[in-house]
Amino acid sequence: MKVKFWQFLSPIILGGIVSYYFIYRDRTINLGQKNFLWIICGSVIIIVWWITEGLKLSMLARYTGIKINFLDSLKVVFTGFFLGGITAFSVGTFPGEYISLLKIGLDADRALWIVSVRGIMNSIIKGITAIIIAIFLRNYDIPIFRDIFYSIFLTYGLGIFLVYFIIFSKNLYAIKIRGLITKILIYLEKRYTKLSRHIYRFRMALITQSERNYINSLHSWFPLFSTYILSCIVLFSFPVSIVKFIGSNMRFTDAIIAQAMFYITQSYMPTPGGSGIVELGYDYFLRGVLDVPSTEFIILLRLFTFYLPILIGGFITFLLINRRRMA
Repeated sequence: MKVKFWQFLSPIILGGIVSYYFIYRDRTINLGQKNFLWIICGSVIIIVWWITEGLKLSMLARYTGIKINFLDSLKVVFTGFFLGGITAFSVGTFPGEYISLLKIGLDADRALWIVSVRGIMNSIIKGITAIIIAIFLRNYDIPIFRDIFYSIFLTYGLGIFLVYFIIFSKNLYAIKIRGLITKILIYLEKRYTKLSRHIYRFRMALITQSERNYINSLHSWFPLFSTYILSCIVLFSFPVSIVKFIGSNMRFTDAIIAQAMFYITQSYMPTPGGSGIVELGYDYFLRGVLDVPSTEFIILLRLFTFYLPILIGGFITFLLINRRRMA
């Protein structure tokens, strides 16, 4: 996988333009008279988040009989951060993790299995998070915002579980639904010959994945699942340190909800890593919906949770991926 220089610069430029717009608009940023102990505290939280992300991968590998040391796990995680952050819709995350797993010595089958299960686990956690967000959004006093985003996140969360029920469950209804989907795909293969190859691959992937024993394997992996939950808790707690640092009157729950909302939606943004769009989304939520000053909060939050990881990840990626062999 080749990484071009413009891909590295694009999210930074987009984020810089939006940040400049915020600063120029408000002209009120003043980092003096701040308690920098909260930034130190926040930095520790971010490092703990990175550690939990590495633990997620190394624990998953151990549970499947694959040995990956913690340092290599961090390399894989940061490669995912970087390639997801420089690609539209964050599509580079899992290909980057897959290739980096190959670079640290795994064979293709085991690397693909780990990436697949990571995707499943991440989606399930996002589904749970979306349902929790929907519950909290019901408490907001702005009817249009509350009803629209409540519906979006509740539908997203329930949709995640419905999809995995259909793909993996051995329930009779799930098997019937898969059978119906397979018949539809076979019909489409015959009807649209130009797309038949792609439809066939999708149909075979559906059959292959439904035959895997993910559900029965994962339900007993409580420590691993707990680590995924812990990683989210650590990440979502980070905004509290920013609120304390800037002396905002923002409620902690609002800061956490904002972070959780864009944790889910970032990967669906058309710009690299959601850069620019996510910042504007934060601004709409905090300033437009909650009437809370947002500039300092957004800049610091995105700096620590997005731009810093892709900068570190870029360095690791060029060492790991853009060379033939790992030392």
